[in-house]
Parts: sequence; structure tokens; C-alpha cells
Amino acid sequence: MKKSTEKDKKTQDQDQEDDRLNWRYQDKQYNESFKKWRRQKRNSIGFYFVENPDRLTYQDGMGFINDYPEAYEAKTFRKVLTILGIILLYRVIVDIFFKYFLPPVMESMGMNIYYSFFSGERYGSKTLITLLDILSQILGRVIPTAILIKHLEIPFSVMLPTRVTNKPMFGFAVPAALLAAGVCSVMAFFYNRVLTVFRIDPMPSYTVGAESNGIVYTVLVSMLIVPAISELCTHGVTLQLVRQFGDGTAIFITSLIIASSTYDIVSFPFAAVTSFVAGYFVIRTGSVVTGIIMRVVTRAYICVLCYINYYTDPAYSAIIMRSFVFLTIMIGLIAAVNFLYGKSDSFSMRIRPGYMSFGRKILEAATCIPVVIWLALTFLVTAFNIKFTS
Repeated sequence: MKKSTEKDKKTQDQDQEDDRLNWRYQDKQYNESFKKWRRQKRNSIGFYFVENPDRLTYQDGMGFINDYPEAYEAKTFRKVLTILGIILLYRVIVDIFFKYFLPPVMESMGMNIYYSFFSGERYGSKTLITLLDILSQILGRVIPTAILIKHLEIPFSVMLPTRVTNKPMFGFAVPAALLAAGVCSVMAFFYNRVLTVFRIDPMPSYTVGAESNGIVYTVLVSMLIVPAISELCTHGVTLQLVRQFGDGTAIFITSLIIASSTYDIVSFPFAAVTSFVAGYFVIRTGSVVTGIIMRVVTRAYICVLCYINYYTDPAYSAIIMRSFVFLTIMIGLIAAVNFLYGKSDSFSMRIRPGYMSFGRKILEAATCIPVVIWLALTFLVTAFNIKFTS
């Protein structure tokens, strides 16, 4: 009888430990896959502590440890940052190659494509430009992400969660994306005023061409392929890998990566804010599909603004554009009021605190050599892309 009681107590303690490993906003399959992955002792980049007040600190795959938990978190965080820094450095090199070096080489071979250093745009065959963009996404994002998953033996159900666990908030995703994009557009008006003081051209790099044959390119690449791949790699793999150090940290890092990857000082705030909102929705709904939908909506919003600018009478384009922005903001506000009135408990999210402070995490990132090199190279490309007005 005593042996049975001790067994039951041990099982109860294990259940409590397992419960503390569960992610609140994910489905059962995600949590089970996460715990199974974390219990692999050869996995050196996973970190999650289960605290027992009556014992020493317990870490999956290592057992009870005597050192301070923040020391182990910092060590693991540095390993993750090193891996991400190498991948991001590879990504920016691929982007530079496909945008700045490959078009001149193809032009010298007699192909209908070239890059203008004055305008910062590629001209020529839309088919070739589309193929280059797709190849750069595959080589710069899909392949290193696939290698990362395979090397770390991370289950797909953890890195790419697709099951929606919060249907009310999932239904609110599209209006929220429109609201975020609309508010960012209004704030961009004041931000552009600041840029013009320094004689920086406020035209963002994500504008689309006015040619009729460019519409297919815009829909295929800018609105569908690029957003989907970017979300799978950032709010999918990257966010899920970093969130073990806190959901807030994961959202911040992925937003910074997405915004920095625009290589554009004009569109950086817009990309950062909309990506932050999308990251929040991805975690709160438990599915990367939410992020893909929100990114597609955001890109479609940008394309509509561009086509309004190109295809409407210049005398009325400003009015039409402001009316469109106002309409999207109103749609988002009405949907937000309706959602928060009936489902406010589905929106708020409890951010899990880590053992390290946020300032310590910033310091670790600032001293990680691959991350520093990536940031420096990204800054140089962004500075190169700045266009000044006469």
C-alpha cells in the first residue's frame, strides 16, 4: 500500500512538471511534441525549466541542477543566437547576390534584365525578375530553415504549428491586419516628414510597378509567395525556436528580423509594427496560418495603395488614398470593438517571464559575433538603398 502511494505521488509530481511545460495557447499535439523534443539529451539548444519549490531546479534532459537557472538560460540563448546569426548572415548574402550581382551578370550574357544603381530597381523581363525572387526566397530562407529543422531534429508540429486553438481571434485576424496597416500608414505621414528634413526620399522600397504585366508578378510573388515563405520561416520556425526564452522576446526578435530584411529605412517602422501584431496573433491563436493570412492582407493593402497612386487621376489620388486608409481603419476599429466586447478574454495573453532580464538578452545579442556581423551588413545594405531628394 505504501509502495503504491509513493508511485502515485511520483506520477502526480511528474504530471505537475509536465503541466508546467505545456504552452498555454497551443494544442495537445504541439505540447506533446515539444516535451518529447526537449527530453532528448543530445539536444543542446533547447531550454525550459520546471521548478519544484521543495527541490533543486529541474531541467529537461539534465535532471536537477545546482547552478542558477539564468546562467543556463544565458548559455542556451547564446547558442540559439549563434545559430540564428549564421542563418541570417547567409540570408542577407543571398539577397545581395540576387539583387545586386546576378542581374548585371545576366545582362552581360544578353538576358533582358539589369539593375539600376540610380533608382535601386531591376528592369527588364518580369518573368526573369519573378524567377530570381522565388529562387532567392528558396535558397535564402527555405533551404537553411529546412537544414535547421533537420539538424536540430525539431518536430514539424512544433516549428510549424497549424491547428487554430483560438477561433474567435483567428476570425479577427484580417480586420486586425487592416487596422494595423491603416494606423501605420497614418503614422508614416509624420515619419516621412522627418525623413524629408534629411532630404531622404520617402518612397518605400515595397512599391510595385505600374505596368499592366506587372500585376501578375505582384499577385504571384509580392502578395502570395514571399509572404507565405517569410511567415513560415520567421513566425514559424524562428519564433517557435526563440519562444522558449519568452513569448515577448520571440515576438520582438522576429519583428526585428522581418523589418531589417526590408533593407529600407522608409518601410522599417511599418514592417516592424505589422510584424509584431502578426507575431502576437500567431502565438495567441496557436497557428502560423494566422500569420500567413495577416501578411498576405498587409501586402495586398500596400499593393492597393500603390495602384491607387498609379492608376487614378493625380488630382484625386490623394483623396482616394486617404479615403481607403480611413475605410480600412474604420473596418478594423468596428471589428475590434465588436471582438473585444464579446470575446475580450480571447485577446489578452499572459507573457511568460524568463530568468534573464530583457536587458540581459539584448546584451547577449549585442555580443554575439554572427548577430553583430549580420546587423552590420544589413545596416550597410539599408544605407546603400537610401535615396536622397535633390
